Amino acid sequence: MFNELKEIRRGRGLRADDLHERVGLSLRTVCGVTDLDHPALVRRKIILQLTKLSAKLPSDLHLAATVALGLHPDAAGEFLDQRVAWLANTYDRDPRTARRRVDNAFKILAELLHDAGMRDRKSGSYSPDGWYVESLRGFLRLDQDLPSLTEERRIIAAVDDLDELILSMSAPRHPEIGDEFKIRAEMVYGGEIVAEEQVSSSHSRFVVRLPAPLTLGQAHNYSIEFTSYPRRWMRPYYVFTPLRRCEEFSVRVRYGSHAVPKNVWRISGLPAKAYEDFVPGDDALTVDRLGDISLEFHDLQQGLSYGLQWQEE
Repeated sequence: MFNELKEIRRGRGLRADDLHERVGLSLRTVCGVTDLDHPALVRRKIILQLTKLSAKLPSDLHLAATVALGLHPDAAGEFLDQRVAWLANTYDRDPRTARRRVDNAFKILAELLHDAGMRDRKSGSYSPDGWYVESLRGFLRLDQDLPSLTEERRIIAAVDDLDELILSMSAPRHPEIGDEFKIRAEMVYGGEIVAEEQVSSSHSRFVVRLPAPLTLGQAHNYSIEFTSYPRRWMRPYYVFTPLRRCEEFSVRVRYGSHAVPKNVWRISGLPAKAYEDFVPGDDALTVDRLGDISLEFHDLQQGLSYGLQWQEE
């Protein structure tokens, strides 16, 4: 993998016209490149994966990697030596030191790519679908008259000029609920709701316009708050079922110290609706004395459900 990274950093790096011809087999596999992909799609997949993984490097090595790959906006140069010279000047070191930094960065990056390849072979998690979720944090408050769910997401653009998102929320409702209650949403930060559609009585979609269009590989943080109807009419669970790639999901639920459920259990990778049996699972959870509980999930699989379920008194 290290030698394959060295090959694609030559010339203009990831901006080279012949990039699709120089990508090695291992790198193609990790980045989800197929023989049917056109050159622009090959470039997009490679940039997405390397941008994501290089962000995990220490700051000095992250700079070295992005400069060498031709991704840094200030380090222009048709040849690698030109970009390394810019890096050496930034470090205030000689070019040999700068090149060693690049090699060190690529060695670690090669290890990260290998680990990513092992995870993807297990989960098939790659999904180029306009954007994907790097992390999702949910905070569900059930201790107030009208429960609310606040989500904070960090997303990564999988295309250039991504300027809007379509977000969905489902909240299965009790048949006694009147029409005055429906799913509502309000942006906390990072976007503006410009359209909404009530697909069914328990499912709504919201179109969110971003503050500025995102470029391929660019990260963006946003938060949105949902409200629906009183707790007594809610189904006793909160689950997230990713339909696109999602790497991390965490949730905190506040029941309130005076309304702690009888039983609470984890839902970890169940098929959609399998939790509708409402039978307590084996992975029992404990609510703290303030009425809160929190969970974390990693490397989620698309189409499976993650979260928690409870049994009221």
